[in-house]
Amino acid sequence: MKPLKTIDDLIREKELTAEELERHRELIEECRARESQLKEYSRATRESMARMTEELDQLSRTAQELWREAQRLSLRVNGIRLHVAPAPARRLYH
Repeated sequence: MKPLKTIDDLIREKELTAEELERHRELIEECRARESQLKEYSRATRESMARMTEELDQLSRTAQELWREAQRLSLRVNGIRLHVAPAPARRLYH
């Protein structure tokens, strides 16, 4: 992806005269202000995405731990059920 050109890059590229710069001064100032806002919004978005990624990673690890614990408890419950089940339920058929 090409890097975005700033208003100053475009001014240099177009080689505007002093008269043209003065004529478009307000527009140029507005563009610079918006560039500044965009940089701040981009920085804030990157920080938010990094925090969200960290939180999702932690959530994933927690979900995996819960799944493993649920599997372990399920095995324990099945073992206990075999020990406390009435005798007819424990019959073995050959």
